[in-house]
Amino acid sequence: MRVQLERSILQFGLMLGCLYQLYQLTNSFVSQSNSLKLNLGLTAFFLILLFVNRKYPESNKWISLLLHIIILPALVYFWRDFGGLAGTVPIILFVYISWIILTLSGLVKTFVLILYGCTFLLLTLFPNVTGIDVYNHTVVNTQQLPVDFFVEALIIIAFLTYLKNKYTGYRKRIEHRNVQLKSINNTLMQQNDNLLYRQEEIKSINENLEQLIDRRIQKIEEKNYQLEEYAFINAHILRGPVCRIFGLLNLMPNEQAPLEQVKEKAHEVDKLIRKINSITS
Repeated sequence: MRVQLERSILQFGLMLGCLYQLYQLTNSFVSQSNSLKLNLGLTAFFLILLFVNRKYPESNKWISLLLHIIILPALVYFWRDFGGLAGTVPIILFVYISWIILTLSGLVKTFVLILYGCTFLLLTLFPNVTGIDVYNHTVVNTQQLPVDFFVEALIIIAFLTYLKNKYTGYRKRIEHRNVQLKSINNTLMQQNDNLLYRQEEIKSINENLEQLIDRRIQKIEEKNYQLEEYAFINAHILRGPVCRIFGLLNLMPNEQAPLEQVKEKAHEVDKLIRKINSITS
């Protein structure tokens, strides 16, 4: 988001720079000023940078750095030929510095600001070194000066209005995102409450299942105990008389036919008892 904002501010500033240079180009053409070629070159330079910035968005930082470094000698030239502090260049310079702050970041911004600050201090505090008068009202066109101030005021107003609209737009987007985040947060909280409720339900079901399983195991153990008792009765108590019948039958091999029937029935009972033993054992 910050990079997009810096890029949009740079593009708008380049458009304002083109408009201002067209205005200065017209004045230079009318007054046959020596700055005609410079204004023409700056106008073309702004248009080229604007085109490159639109076509290659990722080059925003390097375009800004190149622009601010190349513009510095032009500002020094206009400072010298348009009266220094007596002209409109100081206003342009301070507006331009605010533009630097908004279009650069990090070490690059620090470097450019130091460069411009040192240049301004050199022009204002050490005129003997630069050979440029700090205040030279003799080269100022008093008739053109109010118009220049008016045009620069319009540019400043347009620039500030653009910034206000940009920041208002970003603020609305942030507020909208905050509303969305709050809605998402409320939804997540509701889902979390539902999950906690489901977890409690599952925990309660698990506890009930454990109780049911314990009861079933207890019943199965009781059944097993009963089956074991039945198997014991079947194997020892119930089968005892049958064994005794077989013993008596063996002692009476030559008795009458009914004994054969008794023996046959005893075998059937014995088979049933053995079958029950095989199932319960």
